[in-house]
Amino acid sequence: MQPSAKDLIKDVVANELTDRAEQSNWIYRVSKTVEQQTLTQLEVETKDGPVDRLVAINDTPLDSAQRQVETVRLEQLIRDPSQQLAVKKQYDADERRLESFLRLLPSAFVFQYDGWEGPYLRLNFRPDPAFVPPTQESKALQSMAGLILVDADQKRLARLSGHLVENVNFGFGILGRIAKGGTFEIERNQVSSSHWKTHLVDIHVNGRMLLFKTISKQQHETRSGFEPVSKDLDLRQAEELLQSRPN
Repeated sequence: MQPSAKDLIKDVVANELTDRAEQSNWIYRVSKTVEQQTLTQLEVETKDGPVDRLVAINDTPLDSAQRQVETVRLEQLIRDPSQQLAVKKQYDADERRLESFLRLLPSAFVFQYDGWEGPYLRLNFRPDPAFVPPTQESKALQSMAGLILVDADQKRLARLSGHLVENVNFGFGILGRIAKGGTFEIERNQVSSSHWKTHLVDIHVNGRMLLFKTISKQQHETRSGFEPVSKDLDLRQAEELLQSRPN
């Protein structure tokens, strides 16, 4: 007997949180758009947060001078851990937001089975009118709708995509607003028998906060070539690993 759509999502969320709790570390290739440039990086996860090395700009490998700049930057990172501490604080904050979002999924939305898409079960979701956001940040969930793809056998999240169906107002619009029509998409791939990693992040959201500050979250990032590394990897070992890898 097939579980209800909400019960399936509860199982998916539980499995995703279990995977995250294991704190495995990986090295992978990142391609992202930054100010109309495509940057390609090697990134490795460590116990002190992620460390990256730029290897190409607009698909052109770095020249010797640019590679030297990256080497100096990484060496400074090792000598001044406060730089990496700032990176880790931001990374940890992003991870907490993502975990909070996952935990709220089952209660924030109404889910409905919508057939199959390739090997994955497809579910539509829309805001649950009964949902009471526990934080200002989670108010945005009341305006999201879209679809989720689930690996039915493993009950894992393969894709989450959606859009804002109405404006999100903070403080009755006085403190800020996120504009209707913003879109988001996350795709995840299986990288081992029990681990899934995010392959694609694509976010396009606009708005304003605190009257004058404009919000512009425009992010397009893909990750590939995942390989496991030690979960005890430190910054020095990460630097050596990044320097030893071919571009």
